Amino acid sequence: MITVIHSDEERFASLWLKGLKVIPGATPMYSIGVRSFDKEIFASDIINDDSFVVVYSDDVVALVPLYRFSSENGQIEYRYGGEYLRAPLIGCARTPKRYGEIAKFIFDHIDFLANENHVTAHRAMIEGVEPIEGRHYYNYLTDYGYVDESTICQLIDITRSEQDLWADVRKSYRPLISRAKGNYDCELITSDSFNVQKCDEYRLLHFKAAGRQTRSLKSFELMYEMVKDSLGFIVLVRDKSGKTVASHFFYCCNIYCLYASSAIDGDLPSSSGIGHLGLWQGIMAARNLGCRYVDMGQLRLTVNPSEKEQNIALFKKGFGGHTVTVFRGTKNFQ
Repeated sequence: MITVIHSDEERFASLWLKGLKVIPGATPMYSIGVRSFDKEIFASDIINDDSFVVVYSDDVVALVPLYRFSSENGQIEYRYGGEYLRAPLIGCARTPKRYGEIAKFIFDHIDFLANENHVTAHRAMIEGVEPIEGRHYYNYLTDYGYVDESTICQLIDITRSEQDLWADVRKSYRPLISRAKGNYDCELITSDSFNVQKCDEYRLLHFKAAGRQTRSLKSFELMYEMVKDSLGFIVLVRDKSGKTVASHFFYCCNIYCLYASSAIDGDLPSSSGIGHLGLWQGIMAARNLGCRYVDMGQLRLTVNPSEKEQNIALFKKGFGGHTVTVFRGTKNFQ
């Protein structure tokens, strides 16, 4: 028997946590910590959290993120801010027939919720590790009426030796990082070295880099909670006087790590290498923490990326790894 537990039901949180432990491919964007963070940063825009857990004969077999947003023209959509929600995370059923049965149930239920809540579209994306790990080799969203809008991401397999990973770093980056190592110090903030004051150095630099407060204090506090709960870590880069000049935040969940965000002191030139050094140290930290992959994030968010987006993509690719297809799709309901 297939049962649905929605986000407003008492058992939802415990079942979602159980699913994170037993379903392969549970990356950071599915974690409880990131869900709490999402709800805070999108607090003024999310109409409702329609996410649900699917239980089959007492086993948690799927986690389905589903945030309801209202667009500028008044249309209601399932999406992630202006981007794509992670697709339903479905456990490996015993047989293809059982898997197909569960998948069909999930997408039928999404259709039902969309109709019930006047949702016009659902934007979904499948994590880049799925084809790498052999679970999905094509955009299965198209089987359920979604229009293919796939993109790419940069995925680094960090089970390789440090020497091999270093050799994959772009040739022009290596001297920048090596020189920065001599001029700056790095500190890693994890659950083992958790310190709120040190975590808050990220926030202070973020405000300086942006020139203003761009989001709530609570959103930063939720980031710190993720660090405390081993769902993330922060890399701080300091000059010799102890001043923090760069900070990098990474999500973690199971064997997966996702580069989330950075704040760089704009008073220093790009030739200082502080951004490059912090990212390299973050990749090494993920490796030492037992992760298998670092996802540098999507390289092409829009059909016609701006020059800034292209430069960010070029920067991310400089740390090695493989460019991998990210299956995405949109389904229009009305």
